[in-house]
Amino acid sequence: MMLQLREVRYRYAGGNRDILAGIDLDVEAGQVLGIVGPNDAGKSTLCLVAAGLAPATIGGRLDGSVRLGGAETRDLRPYEAAQRCGVLLQRPELQLTGTAETVFEEIAFGPRNLALDLPTVVERVEWALAALNIEDLAPRDPKHLSGGQAQLVALASVLALRPPLLVLDEPTGQLDPAGTRLLADALLSLASNRGTAILIVEQRTGLLARLADEVAVLDGGRIVARGPAAAVLSSPVLDEVGVEPPPVVRVRRAVEAAGLGHRLGGLDLDAIDRSWPPGTADATDIVLRRERAPDTATGEAARWEAVDFAYPDGTRALSGVDLGLGEGAVVGIVGQNGAGKSTLVRHLNGLLRPTIGQVLVRGRSVEGRHVAELAREVGLAFQDPDRQIFAGRVASEVEFGPRMLGRSGQPLADAVRMALAAVGLEDLAEAVPFDLGYAKRKLLGIASILAMETPIVVLDEPTTGQDAVGLARLRGLVAALAADGRTVITISHDMRFVAETTERVVVMGDGRVLADAMTTDVFAEPGWPILRSTFLEPPLPARVGTRLGLGSTPTEAALVAALLA
Repeated sequence: MMLQLREVRYRYAGGNRDILAGIDLDVEAGQVLGIVGPNDAGKSTLCLVAAGLAPATIGGRLDGSVRLGGAETRDLRPYEAAQRCGVLLQRPELQLTGTAETVFEEIAFGPRNLALDLPTVVERVEWALAALNIEDLAPRDPKHLSGGQAQLVALASVLALRPPLLVLDEPTGQLDPAGTRLLADALLSLASNRGTAILIVEQRTGLLARLADEVAVLDGGRIVARGPAAAVLSSPVLDEVGVEPPPVVRVRRAVEAAGLGHRLGGLDLDAIDRSWPPGTADATDIVLRRERAPDTATGEAARWEAVDFAYPDGTRALSGVDLGLGEGAVVGIVGQNGAGKSTLVRHLNGLLRPTIGQVLVRGRSVEGRHVAELAREVGLAFQDPDRQIFAGRVASEVEFGPRMLGRSGQPLADAVRMALAAVGLEDLAEAVPFDLGYAKRKLLGIASILAMETPIVVLDEPTTGQDAVGLARLRGLVAALAADGRTVITISHDMRFVAETTERVVVMGDGRVLADAMTTDVFAEPGWPILRSTFLEPPLPARVGTRLGLGSTPTEAALVAALLA
């Protein structure tokens, strides 16, 4: 048995309750066990305990038995536990050394510390790079990677150690669909060919449907269900605890709830869901066929004119970007990891300045304008909330922005209260931000932007780590901002979220704008070559609608409406 937990209880240092409250768990060699649950269920804590990191490195109280490869973790030194178990944390950038000059050196760090000979180190690094299809990143500076690229590099660093057990906490949180599929392929290969045991915490239940042998549901620090993946992931228990079921289950339920199950006929939804290969369409040809979305908004919120941008290490992140967004528009920006999405929006508030070209915000160039001035017009919630959060109290974090804009007294208090309520954190105003789970810290970063009431709101990967309740809240938030006339720009790898919340989609690849069209057009079959070229995929309802000859049906609601028509 590679991992065995018996009656495990764990409480953080200074805590007043058990985060894990009697966990019994086994993972055998070659087995993939998926863990799902709502936010604050104890999933990340379970990973820390299973990997031997808690309480060994972070303190706290552990009761019960945790065994790695037959040995009690309390009897293992950290380096001994590390040889038995490789762990990927929810924030992968924290696992990068910060000292390596290239990605190759970063991945080699672990094997070198195992005192392996040079040929073996090189072989392992090259194997890990190839397994995740990131060979092109080998010479890159790790400090200038996108969030998704950093996640892949951190995972490759763990894989290169070739531990007998992998513990992965939200490993696809920042990955594009292609990266997610490559990860699944790599993990399946490790489990079947090398006998690697894998414990994986994941909100993308569609991935677990393909990858996991079994799934356990964690809620309130307890396992409330466990069984074969297909049975658990289609069980009502997911709805009861607040976890979104896989796309296949959602589509089937939506159609059957409308009394239209017979219309699906003999369609194999699982096969459709798994049969989307990344393409190799000629991006040059795609640019020539780009269609600009009709813009009914009055005035322009933002414009990039012939913008190029290169990072100090020479990495060219934007190339010839021409793009305009109207005031009041709700736009999704999509593209594979490293496409330039985050780089693009950081030009709006002056965090980055174009190497060539100019950027305009509400009709005025950003050149010569200070970040503090632009902050009155553009609110940007970072992809990584911990690069944004700094205060010792949730309410203080949210009030900082509007206070810097000159607000005080009751208007300031009202802004803080409404922002916290919008993201569901109103009961945590006095909490310490860094005591919150990752998903709540994401929401806190968004709240701190909402309180500033800027006319332009940018959300960079807002859905990362969110459970069903958090996703529903974010969908409602985007709708409310749109109803208020704000311009909303959402960067996301969650194609379902993009389809449900935006009216227009900008597709990026290799630092260029490849497509700019209405959401329904981008996800319709004629737009699929562009998505393939950027290693994206349309939501499952769009593919099902196309198979049934229904036209563009990017959401479950659109699919049902087309079936009823």
